[in-house]
Parts: sequence; C-alpha cells; structure tokens
Amino acid sequence: MSQLDPLFQPLTINGLVIKNRFLSTSHAPGYTLQGNITERYIHYEAEKAKGGVGLLQFGGATSVAVEGSYHYGQINGSVDDVIPQYRRIAGAIHAHGAACTIQLRHGGRQERWDHDQWLPAFSPSTTRELNFGVFAAEMEDHDIARAQRDFVAAVRRARDGDIDGVEIACQSGALIEQFWSPAMNYRTDRYGGSLENRMRFGLEVLEAVRQDIGEDYVVGIRMSGDEMLRGGLNQDDCTAIAEVYADSGLIDFISVVGAQPTDTLSVAKIWPTMWVPTAAYLPLAGAIKAVSDVPVFHATRITDAATAVYAVSEGLVDMVGMTRAFIADPYHVHKLEAGEERHIRPCVGVGYCIDRVISGADALCVHNVATSREQHLPHIIRSAPGRKHRVVVVGGGPGGLEAARVCASRGHQVILYEATANLGGQVVLAAKATWRAGLIGIATWLADQVAFLGVDVRCNQLADQNTVLESDPDVVIVASGGIPNVGRFEGNGLANTVWDVLAGHVECSGQILIVDESGGHAALSCAEFAADHGAQVEIISPDKVLGTELAQTNMGAHMNELYKLKVRIRPDTRLEKLEREDDGLTATLANVYTDLNEDHRFDLVIGEHGTTPNSDLYFALKPLSTNLGQLDLESLTAARSQTLTPNPEGRFSLYRIGDAWASRNIHAAMLDAMRLCLHL
Repeated sequence: MSQLDPLFQPLTINGLVIKNRFLSTSHAPGYTLQGNITERYIHYEAEKAKGGVGLLQFGGATSVAVEGSYHYGQINGSVDDVIPQYRRIAGAIHAHGAACTIQLRHGGRQERWDHDQWLPAFSPSTTRELNFGVFAAEMEDHDIARAQRDFVAAVRRARDGDIDGVEIACQSGALIEQFWSPAMNYRTDRYGGSLENRMRFGLEVLEAVRQDIGEDYVVGIRMSGDEMLRGGLNQDDCTAIAEVYADSGLIDFISVVGAQPTDTLSVAKIWPTMWVPTAAYLPLAGAIKAVSDVPVFHATRITDAATAVYAVSEGLVDMVGMTRAFIADPYHVHKLEAGEERHIRPCVGVGYCIDRVISGADALCVHNVATSREQHLPHIIRSAPGRKHRVVVVGGGPGGLEAARVCASRGHQVILYEATANLGGQVVLAAKATWRAGLIGIATWLADQVAFLGVDVRCNQLADQNTVLESDPDVVIVASGGIPNVGRFEGNGLANTVWDVLAGHVECSGQILIVDESGGHAALSCAEFAADHGAQVEIISPDKVLGTELAQTNMGAHMNELYKLKVRIRPDTRLEKLEREDDGLTATLANVYTDLNEDHRFDLVIGEHGTTPNSDLYFALKPLSTNLGQLDLESLTAARSQTLTPNPEGRFSLYRIGDAWASRNIHAAMLDAMRLCLHL
C-alpha cells in the first residue's frame, strides 16, 4: 500500500472531507426516465461508493433551464420535483462513506429544439454545431439574466437535495464555454470581443450563485485545458481563464478535460478510446494546477493505479478521475486496498459506454455486464448453495470465458475446450488491427480469472460430441462462436474474410476491395490494417455512411485513420457479382438507388457480413439434452434459473450463447453467459 498512499489521503474542499483521491467524474449514463432519476441510476452510483470511490460526481449535464433538453439521459434539474430524487441518490452514496456533487449545465446551442419543450436553443451568437445541427437564437440581455437565475435555482435545488456540492459545466461545448470561445462567440457587446468580456457571463453566474447560496457550499467548474478547435481556445487561453476564475474566490475546484465535441473528430478526442494514449491530457491539468490555488481534478483515459499515483504525487492534480475504470469495475478501489490488483477488471478503452450514450442509449461496459444492472446482476459472484455441477464450456471467446468464470465462481467444476492455441476468440483477431490492440486486455483478464478459479482449460482441442460425452457433464454451454460470412452475391466463393486478412492468411498488397455489410468495427479495422500494410484499399457499403453500428468516439478515430491511409470510401454501393480474371477479380458494383452497375478490377475482395453460428456441435448434442436446447427467454432476461425439461431422460442441460446463437457483439455474448450461469 505504501506506493498507493498518495491516493488514499483525504482531501478537504471548503469543509467537505473526501476520504481518498479517487473520483468518478460527471457523466450522463442515460439511466433517467424523462429527466427523472431512476432506481437503476441510484444503484449504479451507490455500487461505486460501496466499491470505495471517494467522490462521485453524478448527473453529468444536468439541465438547469426550461429550454434544456435531456435527449441523452440527463437529469432535469430545472424543476423542484428533482429535490426528493436528489435526496435518495445522495443518501445511497453517503451510506457508503462517499461524497457527491452534481454537474449543472446549460447546453446553449447543444440543445434540441424538437425534443422536449420545443423551444429554441440559445447561444451567445447564431451559430450551428455539426453534432447537434441546431441554429441557436442569439441571447438578448433578458436571456442572459434568465440563464443566470436558472443556474442559481438549480444550485439551490442541489443543496436542498443533500448533495455536497455542484460542478458548473464550462466544458464540452456548454453555454459558458460558448461565451468563452471565439469560435462560438461573435458578440460585440460587453460579453464579446476580448477574453475579459467573454469570461464575464460565467463569472456573473458564479457571483449570483455565491450571493444566493453563501460561501460554505462547494462550487466548482469543469473546463477544457485546450479546446483543440480551429479558431477556438488554445492551452494558453484556457490556462488564463482558469487562473482568473481560481483567483476570483468564487470556486472551490477546477476539473480539467481536453478538447470539446463540435464534430465527429472532436468527439473522438474529448472522450477518447484506445485510439488516444493513456493520460494524454494530464499535462493540460498540470498546467492549470500550476496557476491555480484551488484543487484540480482530471479524468481522461486514466485507468491504472500507477498513472493515478504519478498524477497526484507529482502535484499535477488533487483528485484523479478514473470514471470509465470504475464503470469497468466499481470495486476497483477496494481491490487496490486489499492488494487484489489481479482481480480488477480493466477498462481497455473500447468506448462502448460513451458511444451508446451519444447514440441515445444507456451506458454499458463492453465486458462488465453487471454495470448498471446491479438490481439484477452482482459484481461479486458468490458460491452456489447445494449440489455443485460438472460444467463443460465449448469455446474460449469472451462468452465462453465469462461462462467459465461465473460457473467456477459459483463453485462448479468447469472444463473449457478451445480449438485454437489461444483463448479470446475473435478478440484475438480484432486486437491485431492498427489502433485497437488494447482489446486483448479483455481476453487476458478473463483468461487469468479462469486460471485463478481452477478451470480446466484445454486449448488446441476441437471438442466434438464424443469429447463432451466423455466429460460426463451436467451442463454443456456451447460458446463456439461464428463462422465469417462474406455476404450474398454471385461468386461469393471468390471472396476472402476479414479473419483471413487479420490472421495473415492472405497478402495485403495491390488493389483491395472491402465490402462492409455489418456496419461495425470489422471492415473498418480490416481496411486500416490492409492499407497500413501497403495495399490500395477501397471500402464500400450499402448504407448511406460507414459504421452505422458505431458512434462518434470510435467513428472519429476510424475516419481519421481511413483518410490518413488514403482509403477510398464509397457508400450507397453494393457488390452484385464477383468473377475471376487472369490477373485478378472483376467486381460488379451497383448503386443502391439507381441500380446502375460498374465493373472494377481488384486483386483481392474481402466480404464482411457478420458471422453465421458455428452450431454443428449444439445440434448434435441437442437430442441428448434434458431441455432439448431450449431457453426460457423470460427467465434469461430476468437472470433466473432455467427450469425447462421437455426431455427428462436427457443426460445434461444444453445451452448456446454468443455468436453460436446469433451474430452480435462481446457484450451480448458475456451477458448471455452471466444471465445463464448466475443461478446454475
């Protein structure tokens, strides 16, 4: 623990004692219902408090004004009805010894006029942001005064709701940042022009808050250390703003981020995936800490204790935000305290959590399916009471490994068969792509956990019916994955698969066509991999854009790499036919709207149409099973025991999960495994 001591020192901010330096920064996970805090949201935050996090900044982008929208799951903090909701969530956090603040935000031009109240968005100037696509109304003096009153009222509700403090959002393109930034503020009055004038609105908000709430309540801001935006605020500008605000005596802390989300690329920068190195923006926080007398917080891709210790011990920050690390494992802090770092489920930087939120869904960790499902799924698996089973798992991908982990944690005897030399399934191939190598962390952690739990892992063994029967199982879980599908077109036998490319079975040279009919990472990663190895690559899709199953944190990274590697991109196009020629392949391409055909020559064609279930073993075993392979879907979704036994003379229960059932993703495969195995 001596090396970790800096992280376990308490910090006092304006009378608020925080027990350690671990911070879950403000974010909006999408667990509200029409702006109201749900029990799911309360359990999600309370679990992190239970896991040892010192300060939970919940309620990212909580709306303060009637014109505010909450279209990606924010809390509606503009009405008094929220006060009892605040008390419930604050009480649940306080019960585990953690402190909490809430982020209050006016979105300015980042609001949708056609979502909640059908009111215009308001901004210092009439500008349009690419991400939200809204033309904002230029704020008049009465709009400015009204917005300031709204902030004051929202802070009062937070205090009355037993929340320990507030964070005023001045980042991610929020209204106050819109006043600060010359890229968004074209005004010529006292709120525009010079940096001093552009800082005025935010300072007036804080002055009004202090006049109403007093000096003894924690009030901080969150801001960018560099907008990384053409015509916007650079690092020197942001540091100067931070110094003025810190010296004003109006704030108790500054939380620092990098970049701001104006377009797809900037979204990929502000909420970076593994595309951006670990702790890339820590120097921005350090620069603000150097000119500030108030505590400084920071979070962006800090996922490990060593980096966190460095940030605090070197005086770069006072609180370390490890928000996504705590989404991956809310017990991260307690495991550090107990010397159980081996068992910390790592955040590998997939960005699945954020991509879902900005797509209008709920935040989910790609490989911790219990996160946000705490009411139904545990983070800590307990041993099963009563009789223990002999479980055979076929397939060592994420679904099979999670099934083995959960069953072994329940105390069952588990044998896992994997046909290849390595555990991880498709993750092993996906991690071979250019910037997505961090994916292998999922497989590495799961493999280590099943080894620790004593699972009998048998690699290089293709399990058939006899193999399974010789193991004398009570339960068989088929997690054998899928077989790559190149798509339906004439001559599809001439096409290769993404797997062929990433595994090195085909040479990446000459002219390569990639046909993306799945809309996920696979085709895009393959295109980047092939182009990086020297091929001239064209990628087509019948969709109107690439990556329809992805959102901006990943698409910004992919598009940046594809254009940098000079990959040609053609949407609205399908592959009709593929024919062999002496010197290569002729591909007949058709526009999906006009049906007009063009013939093009390529040296290699890669088809990506997901996978088809590798289910031969499942169907061979099905007649021998007590349940004939049936799943009670209602019980599965509720994570209850499976009780179907249409064939009581059968020898074992049989289930299939993940891509062996249907082509989906890592999270789906692991959720199948958890819900199925939790009550075995």
